Amino acid sequence: MTNPILSTKDLSKTYPMNGVTVHALRGVSMLVERGEFVAIVGPSGCGKSTLLSIAGGLMTPSSGQVIIDNQDLSQLSESESARLRQKHIGYVFQSYNLLVDLTAIENVEFPMVLAGLSEDERLSWALELLERVGLADKVDYLPDELSGGQKQRVAIARALANRPEIILADEPTGNLDSATAAEIMDLLTGLNRNDGVTLVMVTHAPEDAARAHRTISMRDGQIEQLTEKI
Repeated sequence: MTNPILSTKDLSKTYPMNGVTVHALRGVSMLVERGEFVAIVGPSGCGKSTLLSIAGGLMTPSSGQVIIDNQDLSQLSESESARLRQKHIGYVFQSYNLLVDLTAIENVEFPMVLAGLSEDERLSWALELLERVGLADKVDYLPDELSGGQKQRVAIARALANRPEIILADEPTGNLDSATAAEIMDLLTGLNRNDGVTLVMVTHAPEDAARAHRTISMRDGQIEQLTEKI
């Protein structure tokens, strides 16, 4: 690794459950280089989604460090951390996490509103993003009027709204049929390959993980194996 954009150092995460301390992560360290596509795999409950959430600043570790673009999240205030996430990271979730009362274009514009872009800038870029993901004819549709694959395309467009360097995707094809899942993976791998977006993806699907440059296998809150594509 020569130019990591994201790294974790000795991450641990514990929480109480029914009077017992659960160890979700046990000293996890990883490096992700700029422009890489890394897949994180492992059985349910192994800690992979927890790792992704902590790496993206959505969850605080019990101990350890997360460093994004040479900045240690633990050394930043809450507002500084939020600005760093807003600038560098886009998120894609299995359940889409779209705002149900907003249209497709309004969902894509929403991160830009938070970033303070003008109305003209937001509209122009949101329209371009929806066109890029194949939804130029669905801009005024509400989430409930879209298929699962279309919702995920809106979610990907929204993740790109603030031109992030990193996309963190948690089971992005988990709710989709195989044909639609392949289309979503084509879209994500294209962003990585053609636009240089760093992609870190949690997945249960071997065919999705096979597209990555590297695979990180987890078990029982630890990294079990690192696999690099030949």
